[in-house]
Amino acid sequence: MKTYDAVEVEALKKADVEHFLHPTSSITRLMERGPKIMAAGKGCKLYDVEGREYIDGTAGLWLSALGHGNAELAEAAREQILTLEYWTAFNEYSTVPTVKLAEKVASMVPIENAHVFLTSGGSETNDTVFKLVRYYFHNKGYKSKEIIISRQRAYHGTTYGALSATKLPNFHEGFEPLLPGFDYVAVPYCYLCPFGKEYPGCGLECALDLERKIQELGPDNVAAFVAEPIMGTGGVFVPPAGYFEKIREICDRYEVLYVDDEVICGFGRTGKLFGILHWEATPDIICLAKAITSGYVPLGAAVVSEKIFDVLKQKGTFPHGYTYSGHPVACAVALKNIEIIERERLWENAARMGGRLLNGIKERNLEAVGEVRGLGLMVGIDLVKDRATKEKFPTPLGARVIEIAYENGLVCRCLAGDIIQLSPPMIITAEEVDRIVEIVCDAIEKAYQEYTG
Repeated sequence: MKTYDAVEVEALKKADVEHFLHPTSSITRLMERGPKIMAAGKGCKLYDVEGREYIDGTAGLWLSALGHGNAELAEAAREQILTLEYWTAFNEYSTVPTVKLAEKVASMVPIENAHVFLTSGGSETNDTVFKLVRYYFHNKGYKSKEIIISRQRAYHGTTYGALSATKLPNFHEGFEPLLPGFDYVAVPYCYLCPFGKEYPGCGLECALDLERKIQELGPDNVAAFVAEPIMGTGGVFVPPAGYFEKIREICDRYEVLYVDDEVICGFGRTGKLFGILHWEATPDIICLAKAITSGYVPLGAAVVSEKIFDVLKQKGTFPHGYTYSGHPVACAVALKNIEIIERERLWENAARMGGRLLNGIKERNLEAVGEVRGLGLMVGIDLVKDRATKEKFPTPLGARVIEIAYENGLVCRCLAGDIIQLSPPMIITAEEVDRIVEIVCDAIEKAYQEYTG
């Protein structure tokens, strides 16, 4: 691993502040404290330019299934670059890895006779799907079936189509007007139910909210409902049993396509290969990215059912695409990545280690923790000022928690609503999980002590 002396470190930090515009980062904090620059990674460990070691508690942005520095993925990329580094998928062209990946993904997803459109990531995938949904109904002769419904607190990306389906605080301000034809329903946040009810006596009110919204907008105007199986960036919300079965039933009743956004959940993170497999509900479209390559090369995929492809086939063309759609290097890395996930059965490790992580935090019984929830290696810690009333802190405690954790060798993240995200790589060991529990719980205790004085 390359080492950097103090002069080099300061030069890097100075250049970062002066020239790099960071995505979704505090410019004020960068100017005051400088960036956190990572230099290397191996397995579940990260190393910054000053030589400090950290446990990767977020898998980057939920994406690293195989951790850092995997030699098999590096070799797959190298071999493909030397064979054919790029060719277009436009004008009926393809490449060998592109074809093989489409075939592989189609064989894995819970959609029969699936067809796969390849992109460079999650936002591109969701934009593709929203266009495709409207194109599908247009070519079926519908004049106004174009509204996409997502959920409050949803995150589906930041390109304009994906951003229009995203409903998180601060993501819309300054970017409006957004695209027309998007609307939102309640999130299945059982800990702080938006309807003030408790499961199972609630009758799945959060799912029924979709039906109310469809009726309000008019069934002839609604094209699709999009949802993550477990909502990630919105707060790690795990819907109750029966939720997606009810969603599927409602979609069928009103001829609304059900879009399953598996960008975070897909390829094993939840303890099953795909998050929706925790329910008995088959989607019409599946969105994939992140763990499809473990982040080693940008790649995403939109997977559609036979009934949707048949309409495209009758039309003759889907007039949409990206320069890097079906990029052969990305596809080669994805094939190797999926091979390793299946060979090591990493979804099983995600289930085991996720349970260990969840239970380890619960056992600490921290005063500032209202709820710990999740499935597999998607865990959220809901911070509260008062556990009895579920009152939130006036200023989020999580910002201080992640600072303390970072100082003690753990990278984690605070989500909107004062919720700590933990989503380490799927290769994580029991020893590493226990260390995460220790660091994050100690950080919560310390931050809470500072708050209470």
